[in-house]
Amino acid sequence: MVTPRICRQLVVLAGLLLLPAIALGSGFALFEHGARGVALAGAFGATADDPTALYYNPAGVAFLDGTQAAGGAYFISLSSTFDGADPYPGASYEAEQKSQIFYPPHAYATGRISEKLRWGIALNAPFGLGTWWDDDFAGRYISKRADLKVFNFNPSVAYRLSDKAALAVGLDVYMASIDLTKSIGAVNPYTQTVAEVGQAHLYSDQNTGLGFNLAFLGKLGGGVTLGVGYRSEVKVDFEGNASFVQFSTGHEDFDDIVAMQIPFDSNPEVESQITFPDEIRVALAWRNDRLGVEVDWVRTGWSSFQDLPITIKGYPALSSVRPEYYSDSSSYRLGVEYRTSPTWAWQAGVLYDETPVPTESVSPLLPDNDRLGLCIGFSYGLSERMRLDVGYMHLDFPKRSTEGLDGDNFNGVYHNGAELLGFTVVYKF
Repeated sequence: MVTPRICRQLVVLAGLLLLPAIALGSGFALFEHGARGVALAGAFGATADDPTALYYNPAGVAFLDGTQAAGGAYFISLSSTFDGADPYPGASYEAEQKSQIFYPPHAYATGRISEKLRWGIALNAPFGLGTWWDDDFAGRYISKRADLKVFNFNPSVAYRLSDKAALAVGLDVYMASIDLTKSIGAVNPYTQTVAEVGQAHLYSDQNTGLGFNLAFLGKLGGGVTLGVGYRSEVKVDFEGNASFVQFSTGHEDFDDIVAMQIPFDSNPEVESQITFPDEIRVALAWRNDRLGVEVDWVRTGWSSFQDLPITIKGYPALSSVRPEYYSDSSSYRLGVEYRTSPTWAWQAGVLYDETPVPTESVSPLLPDNDRLGLCIGFSYGLSERMRLDVGYMHLDFPKRSTEGLDGDNFNGVYHNGAELLGFTVVYKF
């Protein structure tokens, strides 16, 4: 006979730690919010000469003419493989994530308020993506599937101080939702092995958070421009629900006791909180009639994410705080643009992003690492008013070992990759 006391010790109820780092880290912070920016490896904060400047450096729109708009999307294909390590899941174990394609959109519009003052409205996705492992994945008790969507509605105003300098200020309105799934495991006392006794699903409504951004653009002479920008932290309080599905183990008394510990017959409310990091960008560019070169440094304040509280209302035994201990990280970006005619321009770039994720936090939720990106693209003038931008980026991640430090005792080596293809249409009214 299995007693309730023993079962409480056996059931793995840490299962609702589903919200962690899938949303956080370089792996899910998105910098490429325009196809030209993709092709330039995100080095656009000092050039900032079209409506996509509303993301890279809103002060740049102070120098734009008339009313302009831009919109498009980029398509992201992710891959991730895992090679296990002893003692669990074992050195011979191998797994691969399911194929996924994401397509975060972007849209921008700018216009004139007065001779020196301009408005701008931007919509993009600064964080997002997710992970998806097979149902029989050995790490399914940590994560099966994780999906996060964050959209930023960003109104701004830019003021031209002179022909050589401008300032901008804006509001960041984050709209975020999460959808996370994992298995619930318990040691079956009849077999002394972990049995999959159910599945937990956590999902939120669309939740909002507010922040701000400041930017400066200065023309230093000789074709040199300097861009400096800051985006504040944005705290989002998540509210949603959890649902649970029970799986039969074939032992009725064991199943009954498991059902006493987990609310399979209800959808309890869930609360959590994420403080998305702030960002500092410093950019320097040089341009002449044909050639442009830019370098950007981006510092992201991931140290705002030290732990993650999860509150399951009415079920304090399921509530917890998960340590993460992220650190601030830097991104280095170089972009080159060459104009071969009034109609055609070609771009190329390279980037290096540092991961903020410490080794002990690397898991199926976020198998992140430093990454190297190689980028190419072009701009083509469809007419005097319309331009098409196309950008492609290849991201490669060195293999990342958990080094036996994984907090869930699920150790091994991850190898990730991503391909990005974006398009943007720019129109001058």
